[in-house]
Amino acid sequence: MGDDTMNVDRRGVLRGVGGGAIALAGLGGAGGVSAQEAVTVTAVWTDDEEEDFLAVVDYVEGETGVDISYAPRDTETLLTETLMDYEAGIATADIVVLPTEGRVRRDGQAGHLEPVGDLWDEDEYSTEHAVVEANGEVYAAPFGMDLKPGFWYRQSFFEEHGLEEPEDYDAFLDLLDEIDGIEGVEAPLASGNGDGWPLSDVTEAFILRQDDGAQLQQDLIEGDAEFTDDRVVTAFEELQELLQAGYFSEVRDFGIQYEFFWENETPLYFMGSWTPTFGPIEDPEDLEYFMLPGTDAMVTSINWFTIPAYTDATDAARTAVEGIISPDGQEVWTERGGFVPSSLEVPADAFDVGIMQELSEHADEVDLVPDLDDAVGDPFQAEFWSQLLGLWAEPDQDVTGIVESLDGSLQETVQEDGP
Repeated sequence: MGDDTMNVDRRGVLRGVGGGAIALAGLGGAGGVSAQEAVTVTAVWTDDEEEDFLAVVDYVEGETGVDISYAPRDTETLLTETLMDYEAGIATADIVVLPTEGRVRRDGQAGHLEPVGDLWDEDEYSTEHAVVEANGEVYAAPFGMDLKPGFWYRQSFFEEHGLEEPEDYDAFLDLLDEIDGIEGVEAPLASGNGDGWPLSDVTEAFILRQDDGAQLQQDLIEGDAEFTDDRVVTAFEELQELLQAGYFSEVRDFGIQYEFFWENETPLYFMGSWTPTFGPIEDPEDLEYFMLPGTDAMVTSINWFTIPAYTDATDAARTAVEGIISPDGQEVWTERGGFVPSSLEVPADAFDVGIMQELSEHADEVDLVPDLDDAVGDPFQAEFWSQLLGLWAEPDQDVTGIVESLDGSLQETVQEDGP
């Protein structure tokens, strides 16, 4: 492992919302486990990302002696099945990786999770305990950060057609019009979908490009702003205009959409930091990205490791979690690419793909804000995804009804998550 640590200041990434590498052999935080103990992990990583995570698992198994098995689930299944299991007093897995801080807090408050705040020092990570704290306890530990910087594109495509990154929003519209006229292009902008995200990611970018957008997003998360705010309405109207102009492609599974992106059929794809090593990307050195003009903040979200209160393997699960989130554990995936560590102790030379180092440095130069729907959680998140799918399907509908419905869901969720 490298010796030079990254010169970063990500400690403030999620602040306002709520030492050195760990020696993995004989981790003290778990109370000690035998070499025969085994735990299961469930998360949303599949395909290439699953292989990357399993590389981390292999490393931690070798350091701790804990046998770790992995069972992937899609986002909707993960969120719904775990909740049903918890309410029945069942552990879906010994370790559950949740993508939403709001869900962590609610599960912790309901008594579904084991406290894990002693497994990580918030001064050594890019987030703080308060983000996943309830009842005075910390119920999750941070792993990788997903940065969502903007629209990815292939440099070779831009060079072939004499295209340039837009300097302002008018230039962005001109770029879309120019790309739309290129033979072989289905639409300039890719519409990726899982269960409503990543449509939510590109929508948040349009919120962030409004006046004081970063603070607006923060206020929405904390319940200090309404979703009917004129700036939110404007963001939805701008998206609607692009949809009506035919600039967004057909909605496809976000992984499949990468295939169309790489073939330059949907040349601009608003996606996250996992992009350079995603399956269809044949040459990450051909990738570049630009932020949506008008934005000066970047969304980030963290993968949170939790331990259900109903597992019979708490000690082994704690040992595994502490090893996975450690600097050395996170460095394993960082070296494989497409991963931004939450640990501040991962060395800068761990980034094997050049664009990942550039993205990490770029993140230190702009404001970083939490992912809106991830931070708020359900029922808002589910309604957000549903409304966006509806807008993409029927772009001529009145956006006023959309934001009013979302505001009601936002206020309900924030009140449920309050003290």
